[in-house]
Formats: sequence, C-alpha cells, structure tokens
Amino acid sequence: MKLRIWIVGLMIGTGAFAAESGAELFQRAVTQERAAGNLDQAIKLYQRVATEFASDRALAAKALVQEARCYEKLGQSKAVKLYEQVARDYKDQGGPLAAANARLAALRSGDRPAPLPATLSQRRLEFAHAPDRAHYAAMQTDGQRMVYKNQATGAVMVSDLSGANQRVVFKPQLWISTALPTSRDFSMVGMYQTTPDGSRTTYAVVKLDGTGYRDTGINSTCRPEWSWDNRYLLLCEGPVDPARKLLKYSVADGSVKEIGTATASSHVFSPDGRFIAYDGSAGIFVMPSEGGGSQLIANRQGGLIDWTPDGRYLAVSMDRDGAEGLWLLPVKDGKPNGDAVFVGSGSFGRFGRITASGAMIYFSTPPAGSYAEWIASLDADGQAGNWKPLVLSGSNPTPPHIRWSPDGKHLVYATTAAAGQSSWVVRIRNVATGDERQIFQSASPVYCVWAGQRPKLYCSEQSSPDKTDVVSVSTESGLTERLGSIAGSVQFYFMTADETGVYARSDVPSIALMRWDIASHQTTLLEQIPGLQSAPMGMMSPDARWIGRQQNGSLEIRPFAGGAWKSVGALVAPRQAAFSPDGNWLFYRDNDAGGNPALFRVPTAGGSQPERIGNFPSSSMAGTLYMGPDGRTLIAVVFSPAAYTSAELSMLENFEPKTQAGKQ
Repeated sequence: MKLRIWIVGLMIGTGAFAAESGAELFQRAVTQERAAGNLDQAIKLYQRVATEFASDRALAAKALVQEARCYEKLGQSKAVKLYEQVARDYKDQGGPLAAANARLAALRSGDRPAPLPATLSQRRLEFAHAPDRAHYAAMQTDGQRMVYKNQATGAVMVSDLSGANQRVVFKPQLWISTALPTSRDFSMVGMYQTTPDGSRTTYAVVKLDGTGYRDTGINSTCRPEWSWDNRYLLLCEGPVDPARKLLKYSVADGSVKEIGTATASSHVFSPDGRFIAYDGSAGIFVMPSEGGGSQLIANRQGGLIDWTPDGRYLAVSMDRDGAEGLWLLPVKDGKPNGDAVFVGSGSFGRFGRITASGAMIYFSTPPAGSYAEWIASLDADGQAGNWKPLVLSGSNPTPPHIRWSPDGKHLVYATTAAAGQSSWVVRIRNVATGDERQIFQSASPVYCVWAGQRPKLYCSEQSSPDKTDVVSVSTESGLTERLGSIAGSVQFYFMTADETGVYARSDVPSIALMRWDIASHQTTLLEQIPGLQSAPMGMMSPDARWIGRQQNGSLEIRPFAGGAWKSVGALVAPRQAAFSPDGNWLFYRDNDAGGNPALFRVPTAGGSQPERIGNFPSSSMAGTLYMGPDGRTLIAVVFSPAAYTSAELSMLENFEPKTQAGKQ
C-alpha cells in the first residue's frame, strides 16, 4: 500500500507563497528519491539545490552527497566524482564531508552496495478463515497455507488460504487460546493452552503432521519466536513489571537457559542463531543469543520486523525525512554495518515475518490508522456539501490533533509516525493542494497551536507522566526552542484572542482549564470544570465566549465567563462538536429522525431548535470536529472500524539486495 507523502514550503502571514526555498527543493528531492523511487528526478532536483543555492554551503554539500547516493543506487560511477567534489571543496562541512570520505573509502576498496532488485513482487493475502489474532496473522502463514484454530472444536487446523484441503493438526484436551507462531519452514506451530478452570496456561509446540508434541511448561509473557533451524524457542517468564526473564528453550530436550532480561514484547533470532534482535523503548538492539550486552542498531524512529535470511540486514518500518516505508539496516557481527537501505514507501507496520525463502509477510493498517478524516464546505445558507476524504499521513491510535492556520490555508496536526510506533510527528498541510511536510518529531504526544501572525507554533509535549514541556517551532525552518515545562499532563487547545497566551487543559490538581502566558511562561488555573475531560477536544469558542462539556449524557454549553449550563438539545452526547469562529453557532454530529448520522447546528444564544444541515460521513460517535477560521469549512475526525476490517496482510518478495560475487 502506498502512503502519499507531499512536501511543500510554507510562509505564514504573507497570504502568498514566495519562491521555493533551498530547503523545500531539497525535501522535494528526498521525496522523489525515497517515497516515489524516481532517482532520475531526484538527481535533477539535488543538482538544482547545489547550483541555485550554492551560497548555502551546508545545504549544497548535503545535496551533492545525496545526489551521489542516487548514482550509487543506479550503479553509476558518477558518484565517485561527486564525493571527491565534496571532499575537495567542502572541507568546512563536517557531516557531508565525513559521509563523502567514508563512501570514497568504501568505493575505492571495492565495497559497492548491491542494488535492490529492479522489480519488487507484492501481493495481498486473503484468508478464508480468520486468524487467531489479526495482528499476528503474518506468523500463521507461509503465503500458501495458514494455521488457525477451529472456533467450534478448539482444534488447531491447517489449510490453504482459500480454506480448501483442511486437516486437523492437533486436537487438544485443554483450551487453546491462540495458534501461533509457525516455524519459518512451516513444519511446526506453537499454541497457548489453558486448563478448564483457567488456573494454568502454558505454551506448547507440535509438528504440522500432528507428531512431536511438547509442553514447555512456560506461560510466555512475550511473543514466542522460533530459531531458523527450529531447534530453539525464545520465551519470556514473569510479569512485564518487574522485568521478565528472557529464556532460550530447547525443543529437543526441554532444557531452558536464561539469557537476559526481556525488555521488549518480541525477540527474533538471527538466521545463524548467534544473535537476537529486539525493539526496545530506546531503539532497535541486537544482543548475543547466549547472553551479554546489547548493541544499539537504530534509534527510536523505527519498528523491527525481522532479519533477512542471509543475516545481513534487519528489516524495519521507519519514518525518515517524512517518508514512511520499509528500510533495511545493515548488520555484521551484531553491530551496525553501513547506511540504511530504502526499499519502498508504504505502511509496513511492525507485525511481520520473513520466511526461510526470503519473502516478507506483514500486517499493516491503512495510512489513516484507526481514525479517518473528512472535509466539507458550507454554502451561503449554511448547508453542508459532500464530505471528501482528507487522508492525513501517519497511523492514528488516537484522533490526530488538528489546528487551522489563521488564514485557513494550512493545517498543523500531530500523529504517531507509523503503525505500531510510539514516536510522534507534527506535519503541516496545504489544504488546497494536499502537500505536506514534517516539521517536528517527538517521542511523546504533542499538541500544537498556531501563533497568530507569527510563523511559529507553540506545542505542549508530554515528556513524562508528571511533566509537560513547552516547545516553540518555526514553521519556516523547523527550528525548535524549549521554553520551559508545566507540571502534569497538559494539552494545548488554541491561542487566546489577544495572542498573549494559550488555553490548555490540565490534569493538575484535577481536570481543569488553564492559561499559559507566552511572555512570562507562567500558568494560571482558570477553572475546574466537571465533564471537561470527556468534552470534544478544546471545545471552546475561538472568541472565548463559550465553553462546552459532556455531562450526564448530554452536550452542554455555557458562557466562558460563567453562568448556568444548558443542553443544546442533542439526542445523543457526541464528541464531534465545534463552535463557529464568531461563537454564534455550535455544530455537532447527531442522529436525525431516521436514525442516520447527520450534521446539526444550533445558535449559542438559544431560542431556536437545532437545524439539520447535512449528512455526516460516519456512524461512529468517537472523534472530533474542527471548524475553519472562515466559518465555512469543517473537518471531521472519526473512529474508523473499517481500519481494522480493511487492514492488509501482504507478501513482499525480491526486496533484498543481492550479495555481489566475491562479497559476503
């Protein structure tokens, strides 16, 4: 599945775009190289950057190095001349200079990276039987057959993907909760078994011909994983907190060896059995399979999928330079061994398995993740037109936090970088063209607001459960400045009308509305409001006249300055609600008289019944509604159950660079 990534420059406050900057042109080149895979076009753009913006020596040197890398991927010798140019003419540019010298040394010693295959083979796998756990489906198939549990009898079954040629693998006496994973050669399968009274659960293995049953006696608290030769299992023992024991279990004789502490939910053997890779909280690591210290392979911007069959690479899903996709991390003797290799863009998740034959089977959700975004315009009479998909980037386990720019031409939003990852990215989007660019990345949830006429964002970044950092981000350069911290968990809502502060929701000492002052960096507790926690995100009118909440199953509003709460007359208590910019209207999602999801509006002054103004794009009650500053454009963010039913299990073949003759 392709993930659309757009790059665009942004100039705030001028009302128009200036000529494309060098940084914007460079990012366009990166997109052509990595997301689109168009190396020829990327080379032309890198050449333009180096020529047209030669006065920016840092950028020019960086562009020349990237241009050389493109030539390397094409197998052309022009790369050497470009690296030599950087080494000769840019001795003051540390990063590009070091990269050029390193590649020159490698190329002159004959260590040329093998190109990726010209054509990748990718196909979606369709199952006749539902897997035991959708996310782990990649561990239950080899692309031709699948293992699953018969829900009626509890037996472990095997069949082809269409459901034909079914047969029983194992009929248990105990209750089986899951049947996974299979060994890489699809000759064995593991399963969790629980006693009828639920008092004991253990992990057992059996061959697919029904023989060789063995109960490990261990209730593994992380995902079990097979060695490539089927001789060992990696299991975990003990609760997640305190730390679990990582165990190496011998399938032949049942012996167990403790090899370390399990800090991840899954661990995978290298093909030769010498190392174990795992995805820790700080990055992707490799450790010796007999125990010992761990080596950091990549920082926390990617999700580990698996080793390639020759052990030269770790396949990971990463978001780099705004391009989410599949990357290969070179590894030798348990240590990093060169630059990451970009395979292709798309949502590759982190639930995957590479078979003994070299095919990668992976599970991924659509680009929008668990939530979908729609946009619609209101006509002169206030009636809503057709909703159109907005398709924001990233993978959203929670609704993306969106804010309109003051001129209504752009959005800023924060979301997780990729499926299964905990890192967050902030992106700016041109509403008219759909072009996007990534401007900020964080390991924590981020909530950003526009700084009025200034080309700047103010963002709350929850650095720990009891502290939130305040960060300013330039929308032109992406430069950040940390302005201090606030106690507790704080979510920025939007700027005050006079642009001297930011309204926010805080949980200290309890759920309350607060104000953060830009000049003094001080916070002021405004009011503790029951129901504010479950209210639509930042449900305040932009003119600070009204505030809303969820209370007693009803959507209520009240003047910001105080007064009695009043119900808006909604039939349900929707989370999708937003005030108009002038505070005169409240828009919300409700069911109409026919039971269909619809968009309504009601005057905040009262005295009138809610008016149905159009359809709503989803029956889901979870999500958020955002009104544009023109009062004529609405964005609806809704929970999308289809994100699960439309999630894809795919097989990717012929993606690993071939080992060159004489090289291993």
